[in-house]
Amino acid sequence: MQVDDVYVPLGLVERKKPSKPQGDISPEQGSELYKETEITKTFEHDAFLEQVLKQKNTPKSQGKRIAIIGEPGAGKTTLLQQIADWVSRDIHQSIVIWVSLADLRHKELKSYLFESWLTQVAEKTGKAEPTEQLKNDFVALFNQNNVWLLLDGLDEMSASSGNPLTEIARQFREAGLISQARIVLTCRVNLWDGNMNALDDFDTYRTLDFSYPEQVETFIDKWFNKIEIPETGKRLCLTLKESDNKRIQDLIKNPLRLTLLCLNGQWGEGKLPDTQAGLYKQFVDDFYKWKQDEFATTSDDQRQELNVKLGELAKKAIDEKATRFRLREDLVNSVFKEEKDKVLLKLALNRGWLNCIGKDEQRKPVYAFFHASFQEYFAAIAIDDWHFFLNHVPKNPSQGTYRIFEPQWKQTILLWLGRPEERLKQQKQQFINSLVNFKDGCSLRIYEDRAYFLAAAGIAEYRDDFTTDEKIVAQIVKCGFSIKKLKWVKFVDQIAKEAKSVLQQTDRTKAIAALVELLQSTTVDNSTRWQAAYSLGKIDPGNEIAIAALVQLVQLTTVDDNNRWRTAYSLGEIGTGNEFAIAALVELLQSTTVDDFTRWLAAYSLGKIDPGNEIAIAALVELLQLTTVDDDNRWRPAYSLGEIGTGNEFAIAALVELLQSTTVDDFTRWLAAYSLGKIDPGNEIAIAALVELLQSKDVKDRTRRPAAYSLGKIGTGNEIAIAALVRLLQSKDVDDNTRWQAASSLGEIGTSNKIAIAALVQLLQSKDVKDRIRTQAASSLGKIDPGNEIAIAALVQLLQSKDVNNYTRCLAASSLGDILQNNKHRFEVVNTLSSYWQSKNNEYNDLAWKCAQNMPYPDFYRAWHQNNLVTRAMRSLAKILFT
Repeated sequence: MQVDDVYVPLGLVERKKPSKPQGDISPEQGSELYKETEITKTFEHDAFLEQVLKQKNTPKSQGKRIAIIGEPGAGKTTLLQQIADWVSRDIHQSIVIWVSLADLRHKELKSYLFESWLTQVAEKTGKAEPTEQLKNDFVALFNQNNVWLLLDGLDEMSASSGNPLTEIARQFREAGLISQARIVLTCRVNLWDGNMNALDDFDTYRTLDFSYPEQVETFIDKWFNKIEIPETGKRLCLTLKESDNKRIQDLIKNPLRLTLLCLNGQWGEGKLPDTQAGLYKQFVDDFYKWKQDEFATTSDDQRQELNVKLGELAKKAIDEKATRFRLREDLVNSVFKEEKDKVLLKLALNRGWLNCIGKDEQRKPVYAFFHASFQEYFAAIAIDDWHFFLNHVPKNPSQGTYRIFEPQWKQTILLWLGRPEERLKQQKQQFINSLVNFKDGCSLRIYEDRAYFLAAAGIAEYRDDFTTDEKIVAQIVKCGFSIKKLKWVKFVDQIAKEAKSVLQQTDRTKAIAALVELLQSTTVDNSTRWQAAYSLGKIDPGNEIAIAALVQLVQLTTVDDNNRWRTAYSLGEIGTGNEFAIAALVELLQSTTVDDFTRWLAAYSLGKIDPGNEIAIAALVELLQLTTVDDDNRWRPAYSLGEIGTGNEFAIAALVELLQSTTVDDFTRWLAAYSLGKIDPGNEIAIAALVELLQSKDVKDRTRRPAAYSLGKIGTGNEIAIAALVRLLQSKDVDDNTRWQAASSLGEIGTSNKIAIAALVQLLQSKDVKDRIRTQAASSLGKIDPGNEIAIAALVQLLQSKDVNNYTRCLAASSLGDILQNNKHRFEVVNTLSSYWQSKNNEYNDLAWKCAQNMPYPDFYRAWHQNNLVTRAMRSLAKILFT
């Protein structure tokens, strides 16, 4: 297969200087570690060729010295090949000379050009060696500035000094003739940023990753069309879209890793290996084969030693509290500390398993794995005992190990469960059993549920015990869809939501079978059938049984309007591109027996599953313009146009017309402004209309409230919008509900805004504010100024007050769960409220759940069982903060 057959143009960024390491990242966005932060400009491929190479528009060298840098497999060589073709074709009289710098061995560049390269030219003309005339002509081409030197792989060049940058700079300097040429070279970012750079006169450009899904899917389509199995490529694209493949979606933005995926998909008929561990093992094996001549390991033993060291480093880093994926030099050196380890570290850097991504405040290198997912994989293959994840000491958890409850370890656990070694089989079974039977010693059973859900996700990777797997999946389905029958469950909404989420992570085959069985049951009601079909469509996108079940529900005459509109909505979520779903919604739109509410939802769903569908947009515009439609029904299509009409000129025109109409009520005008702001971001007419509604003396609070809400959605960072909300907050002429909404919207758009923060603090400290508004003000303050202790103290005080009603107290608990920033505050909250939970009071269960998701189990256990002591401390904290 030729490069041109699958080539997808890459963009580039012009870099000012090496990036400074930012905060840590989620491994689902591992490619962000390599994202440039110190950039001048971003170029699309064609713009780079035209502006940088043709027009010579660069700050340092006026297009004469260009360096293209990137991590391993970023497409540098492929891009340089495309540049060679383009220069030969589009730059008049250009002579392009390609040099793979690894081929120089210990020869100088000038000697290589005038001996090896020119000899090859002579041989093509039938001569054994270059004549004097040929040499003179060659010199003349340099002097006429017609020569382009494309130097590939500076990092692969042999250098007596040990530093290829210094060596090539010396050769450029001493071989005066070469300085007449235009030079474009490629280099790994490791080398470019890792040494004193002697090529500081070069303009530096870094390759961008592919975008997902656009460029990734284009590459896959080209690949599988070329080998004449396009359906396999489509299956691979569908597999990648599954929700549990987010890490892989990010991983394959790198061209090399995407190529490796296509090779795997080619042999797997568009399917990925059964386990994630199998996929990453294949990636690792293939990556070692890539450029093995340039970076050969001396033996299989050395490769194994390197894998062990990388595993040690990965484990140590994931246990770090601050930056798990940005690896400081001292952390790396603490693992590669022996003399023989330094050889392995050099090999890891040469191969690209570790890469320098910047320097810290002390100018020391900061490293990252090739991708965060590989860090998790190397950690998984370095663990041989399941007790590394869980060592339960029931009566004294502080003496135990509970990595199973630490989110950063979940992916490593799943990869460990997918390892194929026979010697681990019994260990994995013991681990699954320990998760299923875990007892947390707290009556709410939160951590028991979390352990069970982890087991459910784990059986997707470890599938050796069929009976246990079936029982686990059956229990998860019961939690998700029959939860009200389970008397022991105290967190109905949270458990059901979590169970449905886990169904998308567990063994897909068994989950699909369980949901299909539920769908085909004659004893479930239509509401349950609708939910099961929706979940099935999420687990298995495009599942015909799920879509057929929803289509059938839409068409049944015995289905009431409530379930019909819910079903229409669900088709909009899972029926993308499905012709039967589209046809059913079109039929519903054209029916004369459905009410306007259902027709509106059908149009909205149709626009979601068939973007830009003219029938859907036309139906909504028609509903807007009908004189027989009352205001109650006119606002809905106005809202839906804001969801599906992005960029559509008819939708924009219809909403502008509605805004300017004198016959619609204020509520409809508000929604038209909100929708206009969504489909035409930053639309000044929309923001101005909302601000006008807020300030008008003729507008009632029931209209002013939603206007404030909408500003909170479309006015992010807009000073006029923030000022209008602050005035509303401070006004004595609005009701409490409107003031509450103003506080809520400030929490959405006022991040770090000093005026917004000051207004909320002032409101909190006022004695005349009702508790419900105080709760919302504290919540918003915590959102726009994370960790604000005044906000936390206000919510704690509300929870402890005997004069607050249960509704306000529950709101305070919910808000507190959202804004708590550290383990100390969570500990105190659990301690304060554990007596309520132990007395089987369900008021603060949501807060307990939120705290448990972010607290180590031993800390939660200790807080639970030390109630009286820290309750007094919590009261003291609130008192001190308010004083």
